[in-house]
Parts: sequence; structure tokens; C-alpha cells
Amino acid sequence: MHEIDEMLKLQLEGKHEQARKLSDKLENIGREKILDGNGKNTEDIWLRHSFNRGWFLIQEGKYQEGSKLLENGRFLSVYGNGVPNTKAPLYNPSVHSIRGKTIIISLEGGFGDEMIHARFAKSYKDLGAERVYLACSKDIDDLFKRVPGVDGVILRNEFDKVEHDFWVPGFSAGWVAGHTFEDFPNHNYLSAKDDEVRKWSNIIKLKKGKKFKVGIRWAGNPKFEHQQFRRFPPEFLINLTKYKDLDIYSLQKDHNVVKLPKEVTDLQDKLNTWDDTAAAIMNLDLVITSCTSIAHLSAAMGKETWVMVPCLPYHTWTYGAPTSTTSPYYKTAKIFRQRTYTKWNDTFTEVYKQLEKKFSLNFVELPNEDKEFKRLNLGCGFDKFDDYVNVDIDKRVEPDVVLDLNKTPWPFKDEEFSHIVAKNVLEYLGDTKENFYQIIKEMYRVSSNSAIWEIQIPHWNSDLAKEDPYIKRVPNLGFFRHLNMNETLDQIRAKKNISKLAFDLNVDMDLCDVQFMFTPHWQRLLKEQKIKKDEVDFALQHYNNVAYQAILLVQVHKPGRCDLKELNELFEWLNSDEAKRTIDTNAKLIYEKKNPLDGVVQK
Repeated sequence: MHEIDEMLKLQLEGKHEQARKLSDKLENIGREKILDGNGKNTEDIWLRHSFNRGWFLIQEGKYQEGSKLLENGRFLSVYGNGVPNTKAPLYNPSVHSIRGKTIIISLEGGFGDEMIHARFAKSYKDLGAERVYLACSKDIDDLFKRVPGVDGVILRNEFDKVEHDFWVPGFSAGWVAGHTFEDFPNHNYLSAKDDEVRKWSNIIKLKKGKKFKVGIRWAGNPKFEHQQFRRFPPEFLINLTKYKDLDIYSLQKDHNVVKLPKEVTDLQDKLNTWDDTAAAIMNLDLVITSCTSIAHLSAAMGKETWVMVPCLPYHTWTYGAPTSTTSPYYKTAKIFRQRTYTKWNDTFTEVYKQLEKKFSLNFVELPNEDKEFKRLNLGCGFDKFDDYVNVDIDKRVEPDVVLDLNKTPWPFKDEEFSHIVAKNVLEYLGDTKENFYQIIKEMYRVSSNSAIWEIQIPHWNSDLAKEDPYIKRVPNLGFFRHLNMNETLDQIRAKKNISKLAFDLNVDMDLCDVQFMFTPHWQRLLKEQKIKKDEVDFALQHYNNVAYQAILLVQVHKPGRCDLKELNELFEWLNSDEAKRTIDTNAKLIYEKKNPLDGVVQK
């Protein structure tokens, strides 16, 4: 294991002192002599080291120095955003004067990152900028129009819509503006619309006998780095219903929604916009959340927010780790830190204690035992991972478990794993269609609720998928979408031709994210911005060898998300003469087929 990977492992385990010693060692080796795993001095290895070192400097309170090193994440594609299409120079205060000029702050990363750095609009106004624009993701732009110091909001690809003199990336905006933690702008800079707050006051009402309204969220977007460590079992928060004075509201959306007890008010169907979410939060007395965008939204509005932070905290919660309970980023945020890697019981014991103190609640004995979840690496070969159960059929690679994956059941318990990696293995499995189905069911069986599958396969329109004689089938995006009970039901409700594969196999999962590894020609077109996203999407569907690999992120749902009564009614309709007349018989997916391998390219 390379020392950088070892350092990350130590951080994940909360062993920050040992990790810092490794970082110091690498720093002393120096840029010219540090080597990667192949014994080469590469730019990437130094960037990785520098990015990780920024974390330690932020931890020590050195905002300027740490932020400059976190810049390296941009070149490692950590933030996931490309360079904007602009001829304007990057703002450099040692070279340029901002007074009377227009600057665009190009917000980066996920929604939470954008919220963190939107605060700096006012900083540039205070420095003398005449106009400050925020460039952000779609859907969140309305929220940012109300940020102090903002003259306008555009999308990241709309730089050409406004005249501007300079631009600055979001992760750079704070230190370039000259901030330190001593003068950090942690004012309440996000806000809800007054009329929306009033509307939501009619939705969030105290139930009879309740006194305090608490919003909860236990997981964020699963596609972001180390997200599996930022979530915790929802049971910890659902336990709060045992306090008779608390009225609990779920703020959970998207892929992480679970079946909630009747005592919890589920708001997911009403939270359609960020303005909805902001207004809902303003009607609560307290928000308790994992490290998600909700934490940043709530705290940036000045709402008291309790944040559950893992052993490896995000940079916002790094300051003073592992003992600090506050953050210079937000005045109203209180941090509850995970004490033991993968374990949350001690953390929530403290949460329950503090809740009782804050709201003068009577003591309640709450169950708070963690499940012992593990991670699984299927068909590992020589690419074995630490802290995973590495599985392979070949004894020569010395896996943890020697196993023929085609033979089910596997020697693992139900719901044993919270994360499964299947890197270039699924396409070689399943001697028959039914055998392949059984393997998918087995992966589902050993997965916990909200488990993440990280799957890498050849792109189904690549020569590799078509010419490798050992490949049996390559599941494409359609196949995984047919394993989603919600999407299947939506298709039936719309009276479209569907596959009921999810129900035939009794599995339920979301396809959360897809990334492609492009062939050199297409990679060059993308890098030079000579092709638009919709053109790439069309090419991926209709041309061969646009991409050679696909990386899929899938999230498991247990139990399956469906209303059995409605399901039976819909299936009755499907068998009717009306359905046969309504369904498009020219569609690729034909309902009459018995257990079709929908969306799977077969040899």
C-alpha cells in the first residue's frame, strides 16, 4: 500500500496523528523525489499528497494555507466541474484591481459545496466589485439570488450571457478574497422566501401532544467520494419518535428514502425545490443531519443544526478535529463526531443526551446498537482492497474467500455488506440468463439497505464487449433501470410498455450515477469542448467505441418500494385486453416475454 493510501486509511479510522506523521514524511521527501506505486515521480502523486495535506492545515486553523492546497483537488477531478468557457482572466489580487469591475464566482462540487462558497459574494462586493455573479448548478439558482452581494445568478455553462472582467473558482473564492478563520464570513447568508415559509407553516404543524419540531436526514448523494462513511442507519434518528414531546419530520430525498414509521412525517413528496426545503427548515426547531447539503443549507440560514460527522470529516468540519464541536463556517452548527470507524452508537448516545438537555425531555432508554457492516470486492484478481472481503475463484491471487460466483448461494449472511465492488466481473458471470439473474439476486441478498454497488463494465457498444470471447453478457443502463420498482410502477401507471423484472426478481435499486471512460478521439473532443453533452449522449447510444468502460453507482433499497395493493391492481390491468391494445407493440421491451433479460446485450 502506498503511503498516501495508508494515510487515507488512518484518517478514515480517525487516527489523525499517525496520518499527519505520514503527511509530514511525504512533505519532507519533496516534490522531486516522491514516487508513485510504480516507482515513478508523477504529477498526480504530488497533487494527491498536497490535496490531503490541505486537510491537516485546515484542521490546525490555517485557512489560507490549507485552502491553497485543496486547490489541487480540481486537477484530480475531485470537484467534478470543468473549466468555464470564458476569455476573462482568473482574478489575482496581486495583479488586478477589482474596484468597479465585474466578477463571476464559479461554484464547484455538489450542492453543499456551492452553498459553502456562495457566502463570498459579499466579500468581493466589500472589496469594491461593482457586480458579482454566481455561476451554479441548475435547480439551486433561485436560492442563490437572495445571497447578500449577489447581482445575478447564471448556470455554469452560461458565462457568455454576462459581461465580466474576472472569474474565480468557488473553492478559491475565500482565500483569494483574503479571508482567514479570524474574519470568516459566517453570517446567515441563505434565506427562505417569506411566502413559502408561511405556506409551509400549514404543512409542518405540531401534532397533538407534541412540543418541538425536529427535521432529520441520514444520508446524502451516494455518488460523492467516501459517501458510504457519511451516512448512518436511519434507525438512530427514527428512535427520536420515542420522545413524546418531539414531532419528527423526514427531510430525506432521492435515493436514500426508506419506509418510515407512521410517527415520522415524510416530506419527500412535498420537497420539490430548494425553496421548499428552505421554507420547511425555517418551520422547524432543530435539524439533525449527516454531512449533506441539508447541513449547509440549514446552518447557512441560521437554523440550529446538529451535524453527524464521520472519523474522516469533510473540510468544513475539519477545524479542530477530532475534539471540536463547533465550526468557523457556521455559527449555528453543532458537531457530533464519530468516535469509532464505522460505528455510530457512541455518537448518538451523546445526541440523545443533548436532546434531553436542550428540550428538557424525560430520559428514554433507546436502542442504539450498530450493525456490523462490511465491504465486498467481487472477482478481485490481484486488485485486492484493505478492509474488504476480497473474493475470487483463482487461489493464486490469494483472496480472502475462494469462490465461484456462478454458484449460489454465496457463503455470506443476509445484509452483511454495505458496499460491493464488482470491477470488470459481471460481464463474465452467468452461464445462462437464469443464472445471471440469480447472481443479481444474491448480490441483493447480501446487501444492507442503502448499500452501494460500484460496478465497472465494458461499454456495451465497444469492441471489447463484442469481441471478447469470454464475455457472456454486458448489462447496460436499461437493465439496471428495470431493477427499480419505482420506475417500473411509473411506467405501468403511464400505460407504457415495461419490464416487470424488478418484481420477478424481488429486488429494488436506483441507478444513481454513471461515468464513462472515453476512447482517445472522444476524450480529445470533450477536453477541447468541441462537442456538447447532448451530442455525447446521442453518440454513446448510436455509435460504437465512443466509450470503452462504464462505471455505475447503484443503491439498494430494502424492503422494495412499492404499494402491494396498487401493484396487484396494475398487474391486473396489464393482463387485460385494454392493456394489450394500449401498450406499444413496437417497443423494444415486450411485456409478454417471460422474464426477458431487458436491456442486456448478449453474446
